[in-house]
Amino acid sequence: MDLCLHYQTLACDICPIYAFIDLRVESVENGIYRARVPLSANVQNHLKIFHAGPIWMAAEYLGGLIVLHNTDVKKYQPVVSGLDIKFIGPALSDIVSEVIFSYKEVDKMRKSLDLTGRYDFTTNIVVKDTNANLVAEAEGNYSVKDFSNLLGAN
Repeated sequence: MDLCLHYQTLACDICPIYAFIDLRVESVENGIYRARVPLSANVQNHLKIFHAGPIWMAAEYLGGLIVLHNTDVKKYQPVVSGLDIKFIGPALSDIVSEVIFSYKEVDKMRKSLDLTGRYDFTTNIVVKDTNANLVAEAEGNYSVKDFSNLLGAN
């Protein structure tokens, strides 16, 4: 199984809402993290265009994807601590969310987790439609740490 399909399957298993909106992982290579959500009845609003909620979810998911791809997920888990989104234009087709998270940022995250057991980071996310029209821009804030106490593990 390729990495994109692996992370897509994992996301849908952990959070079934991602399966409902048919979230698809397209890239985890070279610091580019990208996901797609097809336009369908499950994500449409009353105008038959993308509802704001699935656009928000496509943007928010990328912070988790960054962590899943670059840390030991048996030990560390990501949570979103905030996501400010600005909706720019309507999405009349599939949407693609994308963020760039450099190798330098990955190293910083891993070092912080090794030293302190926690890492907080911010991303700038762009959401476009299939014609490259800007749909939304978001700033995501994430915390990464050991949440096993919440999961009932020791």
